[in-house]
Amino acid sequence: MSALDYVIGPALEQGHDVALHAPVMFRREARRRGVEFHRAGTDWTCDPAVQQAASEIWKEYGNAPFNRYVFGRLWPDQAEAKAHDLLTAWTRARPDLVIAECSDLGAHLAAKVLELPVFAADNGLGPVLLDLWDTDIAPALTPLHKQHGQDAPVLPPMLTPAPVQWFYGTPPPAARAVRRTVAEFRTARPERLDRDPSDRPLVYVSLGTLTTAMSGLRTVVGSVYREIMAALSAIGCEAIVSAGDLAGDLRSADPRIRIVEHVPQPALLHRADLFVTHGGRASLLDAVQGATPVLGMGVLGDQPGNAAAFARRGLGRALELTATRGEIADAVTAVLGGSCYDAAMTAARAELSQLPPLDLTELRGGA
Repeated sequence: MSALDYVIGPALEQGHDVALHAPVMFRREARRRGVEFHRAGTDWTCDPAVQQAASEIWKEYGNAPFNRYVFGRLWPDQAEAKAHDLLTAWTRARPDLVIAECSDLGAHLAAKVLELPVFAADNGLGPVLLDLWDTDIAPALTPLHKQHGQDAPVLPPMLTPAPVQWFYGTPPPAARAVRRTVAEFRTARPERLDRDPSDRPLVYVSLGTLTTAMSGLRTVVGSVYREIMAALSAIGCEAIVSAGDLAGDLRSADPRIRIVEHVPQPALLHRADLFVTHGGRASLLDAVQGATPVLGMGVLGDQPGNAAAFARRGLGRALELTATRGEIADAVTAVLGGSCYDAAMTAARAELSQLPPLDLTELRGGA
């Protein structure tokens, strides 16, 4: 849900009633943010069979076929169930405005059927969806749209919490960049992770929650974590490795490397000198707001493209997931020793902070 904080936070601050319609797995996160929760759709992404099939495609054929399978096939297939639940809920209690994740195809359809003003909130998948829209997604959605008497599916106007050119070569239609906000509880740093006084640089490592939760990817991602830790041990830095479900499987003989399940990432990135990341959109923007250069090692989905985009902007470097510990150590050393990366990140943070705040009243009036 952190991908929607830039919508939820301003909506609550501006006094609006906010309701999240999502699978039950999001109930706890909605409550943590003080948001009303309504169950809609299914937790299909947690289905072990789905995860295994997607993992096998990724391992056998690579990221592009993985994206076509997950976002061009599975996501459209699940749109009907989500649209059905939302049509029922929104007919009973009609919202004034719908802001749905750009990948929530069922919500886009339900809003269209009920003639509700709707915007797509970019959760990082916007570039992937645009790339697959004409060839995969729109053809898969067209029969469902016709069942509801709708024209060919199109993406709603896009909201994005970063300058559009950072992640898009060709901007999506009617894209609107707005200021990014982070849930307050994510900015508090636990005392156990406070940094001891040291002259050594602090490197924070996280390859994301999705990659460690997918059982079919655990072996691959675990091997990458071990290569990263070996590289960091060789160059004499301190490190915090946030490995999610894999934390219990990882060991480090180096006392300077601490392995944990989770950390409040935005807070830690205000203290770290380098972020070794999978390149998820939210993680990269956390890095910008903390002015922490990155070493991107994209795993799947939008991540490899995001990591490459940040490297092109001089905000760090990018490596393939198959990089050796020697290559990782060289890249880490180069970023830690390059003041140009710090300067580029500081400039990017200033650019991000200058985006206009999200105004829900204005948004509704301009829909």
